[in-house]
Amino acid sequence: MKKRLIVGGLVALVAVSAAALPNRERADEATLEELGRLLFWDPILSGERDTSCATCHHPDFAYADGRALSLGTGSVGLGPTRVDRSGGRIPVVKRNSPTILNTAYNGLERGRRRRQGGTATPPVANPLAVDAARAPMFWDRRVRSLETQALEPIKALEEMRGTAYPENVAVDSVLARLRGLPEYVTLFREVFGTGTPIGATQLAAAISAFERSLVAMDSPFDRFRAGDSTALTPQQIRGMDEFDDAGCENCHDGLMFSDFDLEAEGVPEHPLLAQPDSGAGRFRFRTPSLRNVALTAPYMHNGTLATLADVLRHYDKGRSENPNVVAGRDRGRNGDDGNDGDGAGRQNAGIASLSGQFRRVDDMSDQEMADIIAFLGALTDESFDRMIPARVPSGLPSGGAIDRP
Repeated sequence: MKKRLIVGGLVALVAVSAAALPNRERADEATLEELGRLLFWDPILSGERDTSCATCHHPDFAYADGRALSLGTGSVGLGPTRVDRSGGRIPVVKRNSPTILNTAYNGLERGRRRRQGGTATPPVANPLAVDAARAPMFWDRRVRSLETQALEPIKALEEMRGTAYPENVAVDSVLARLRGLPEYVTLFREVFGTGTPIGATQLAAAISAFERSLVAMDSPFDRFRAGDSTALTPQQIRGMDEFDDAGCENCHDGLMFSDFDLEAEGVPEHPLLAQPDSGAGRFRFRTPSLRNVALTAPYMHNGTLATLADVLRHYDKGRSENPNVVAGRDRGRNGDDGNDGDGAGRQNAGIASLSGQFRRVDDMSDQEMADIIAFLGALTDESFDRMIPARVPSGLPSGGAIDRP
C-alpha cells in the first residue's frame, strides 16, 4: 500500500507498513490509519491506564508536549502544566519529546533544497525516498522503523508501562487487554481479516500508519522552493542565506533539514537527571528535523535551551556547556583517550569530543540572529491533522489523564 503526497511541488510515493503484513486481507488505508488514531489516543496501552501516545505527542504542541522532559504514566495534566502524581515512584522521562510530524520521512536521503535562477531546484530521482525499515528513531537512533518505535514506549517504565507489569511482558499484557475489548476485536478484524489475531505486528502497523499520516510539508519555505517568490519575506530570505553561511546546513540539510546523524553538541545536562545522559554513546544525539521547529520549544535532546535564540547563542559561543563533552584537542586529559567505544558515558574529561560539525559563528549580530529565527519560522506548516477522537474503544478518557489537575 502506498500513500501519495504532494510536497513543495514534488510528487512522492512513501511506502506504509500495511503492505508487508503477513496473511492480511485487503483493507482501506483510511481504516488502518483510523484504527491507529484510536490506539494512539487510548490510554489502555499504558500499564496504569492513564497515559496514551498522545499524552506526550499532542496536536496542541505540534505533536510534542512543550516540556523540557516529559512526564509519562503516574502524572496528570497536559504539556507544561502536567505534574507528577506518583510521589516520585515514576521517574521523569530523561529526554525531550520530539514532534512526530513528518516522521514518515525520518532518514530521508540528503538532497538539494535551494532554488536556483528563480525556479525550484531540479529534483533528484525520487527526492523523498525513505528506507522505511531502516528509518532512525528516537534521539539515540536505538531502533529503526516506525513499526519498531511504536512498541517501545509501551515497554518503558517512565513513559507508559509504569509498575503494572515487567518490561518483558508489557506488550503481551497490552495485547491481552485489546483482545478483551469487543470493539477492538471487531476493528482489528475489519482491518486485518478474521483469521489474523491481534498481535504485536498488527498493533505496530496500525499506530505507525497513523503516525505516517501526520505530514506537515506545505510551509512558506516549500511554496518558495516550488517557485512562489512571494512566499518568504525579505528577512526570511536573508535568514536562509545566513543559516547556510553560519554552517547550520552542515547538519540541517535536505528537505527535512536534518542529516539524521549522531552528533555531540555539548548541551548542558538537565538538573532533574541523576546521571548524565550519554545518548547513543559519547554523548551523541540524532540531529532533529527543523520543520515546525518554531512550534516545538524547548529544544535539544533534554530541553535545556528554551528558545531558538538560546540555541543560536549556544552555537555562537562555540563551546561545550557539558563537562563530559570537550573540544577535540582536549581529549585524552585525565588519562582517558575517549576511544574505549563502550558507550557507557563515563564522567571524566575527554569521554567525548564536541562534534566536528559544531561550528562557531563569531560575533553573530542580533539582526543576523533575528533573520535566522525568521527563516526558521518559515518552516512552519500548521495545517496538520489535529483531530482528537471524542471517545476511544476502552471507554477511558481520550488521551489519558491530560485534564488540568
